[in-house]
Amino acid sequence: MSLLEGKTVAMTGGGGALGRCYGLAMAKAGASIAVADIKLAAAQETADAIVTAGGRAVALQTDVTQAAAFERLLDRTEAMFGPLDVLLNIAGIFPRRALIEMPEEEWDAVIAINLKSVYLGARAAIRRMLPRKRGVVLSVASGTGIRGQPKGSAYSASKAGIIGFTRAVSLELKDSGVRINCFGPGATDTPLWRIGKTEEDVQRLLAAGYVYQPDDFSNVVVFLASDLSAPLNGEFISRDLHR
Repeated sequence: MSLLEGKTVAMTGGGGALGRCYGLAMAKAGASIAVADIKLAAAQETADAIVTAGGRAVALQTDVTQAAAFERLLDRTEAMFGPLDVLLNIAGIFPRRALIEMPEEEWDAVIAINLKSVYLGARAAIRRMLPRKRGVVLSVASGTGIRGQPKGSAYSASKAGIIGFTRAVSLELKDSGVRINCFGPGATDTPLWRIGKTEEDVQRLLAAGYVYQPDDFSNVVVFLASDLSAPLNGEFISRDLHR
């Protein structure tokens, strides 16, 4: 049997490169996927790719900074595919700017989209999961949340927040049957990662082996979403924390 056979997954940021790869991998493992994104057309492209590959998916426009939007997302997910088993928080932005040049509204946007969305999504999902005594919340964090990154203070702060949030909530979920974990897939060659880099920068970093492809971490995501990862709760899984 496939690792996620019969599972229902809601995924934010599903219109991006990571969402596309992770959604396809989870669908291939048997899950039905609600692909959420602020850009409906992007979400639809991911959903179409999943369906074309033989999976089940629906695209839903969602503003992850709004609690009511999350409730609508999960209501529609469960109406389409059944009780929620996995929430995968991918939505995020990364404006590269030195702290002294960063306007307050940009800082607020990063924290709202990257961190507040994880709080809103986890809260909504866990409320549904607890009565069933099962479910997994997964969030994309980053090693930069621990080691930092130049011109990335807001991003690093948001990812550090996800790690701390995950560990704190896991203590509240002890012995409940519901789990929460986060992971850092490492520097990944996506349009978001390429922002602010010249083509020369991109090729140099790719050649150095410090940058991965979006699909490289997909099997780990499937594992974390599956029952095989049951011993893990409150963990941060990162493959290049030292870099």
